Amino acid sequence: MRRFITAACATTLGISLTTAFAAAGPASAAATHHARPAATIVVSPGQSIQAAVNHAHPGDTVLLRRGVYHQSVQIRTDGITLRGSGNSRHGTVLKPPARKPHTLCTSAFGVTGVCILAKKVNPKNGAVLRRVSRDTITGMYVTGFPANGVFGYGTNGLTVTGVSAVNDGDYGISRFVSTRTLFAGDTAVGNHEAGFYVGDSPHADTVVRDNVAIGNQFGIFVRHARGVTVFHNVAIRNCEGILVLDDGQKGGAGNAAILRNVAAGNNKFCPKTKDTPVNIKGGGILLLGATHTLVARNAVSGNVGRQFNSGGIVVLSARKLTHGSNPNHDTIAANHAFHNRPADLIWDGTGAGVHFVANHCGRSRPAGLCH
Repeated sequence: MRRFITAACATTLGISLTTAFAAAGPASAAATHHARPAATIVVSPGQSIQAAVNHAHPGDTVLLRRGVYHQSVQIRTDGITLRGSGNSRHGTVLKPPARKPHTLCTSAFGVTGVCILAKKVNPKNGAVLRRVSRDTITGMYVTGFPANGVFGYGTNGLTVTGVSAVNDGDYGISRFVSTRTLFAGDTAVGNHEAGFYVGDSPHADTVVRDNVAIGNQFGIFVRHARGVTVFHNVAIRNCEGILVLDDGQKGGAGNAAILRNVAAGNNKFCPKTKDTPVNIKGGGILLLGATHTLVARNAVSGNVGRQFNSGGIVVLSARKLTHGSNPNHDTIAANHAFHNRPADLIWDGTGAGVHFVANHCGRSRPAGLCH
């Protein structure tokens, strides 16, 4: 379950932190950089997005006109807005370049559509020494990248809105070792791992709201992070709709609020891999070792399978799978869960202070959790 990405970063970040970019063509400026506090740099298909980003100052907007761009972009400057002209195939479309870009992000994490990377990183262990802050990615369709669609590492105040991430090789829209993130009004479809991902952040202070996740491995995945609100999202046809996981690292996972989401028909089958050591299918919402987490007023239906994660709302210990925690001090309240199999509510009986309150459902394991 991608437990090793931080270690991988530590290995690959040993390269030089100085990167060079080749421009694919000139970009036109609607305003000069002397017009502070903000300028807009307009980029058309055939011109270099990276050159425009490199030229931008904090507060500037790089505006991408409609069309297809076979490019990958890296942002390491505070306060940049990368704004497309629509998140459909008829808007601003970002596809992989013909040649692998020579950027730090590509070297560390693979070819990614938009990478927002910390200003300074320890090359020996990948630790973030100086975050990049207040960047915004909005209004584009990012598809077919071997690694990730939109990826943040070492960010503060990252906002991703109105972005579609489709059929990317790892994550759709994700952030690691970051804080104060907003993912809102985005769509993630057919990504090999999570559609939306929040990880490696003990003080995440992150909101994932009003998004749609379809046909990914995990619709929304919170791992080794605390302080996450997952609100009013739709997760359908994934292998698991919403997952909060303690992967065994210090600090665990939890202090999350999973509120008013729809998790329905997440019946895609995902066979086990090196990163996910078990088969998964048919899971609505899974707390695996999560602590101090509230799951409330969600609509969970039609999630059917015979794997460990299968069922409507499932609360399990992580000790056997990841050497993580038992699910302590979690509250499952006022959810509607029907037509899930093997049951609508499942708890393995581990942990302390786990409460099921006023849930409307048809069947539970153990019996008596439905009201």
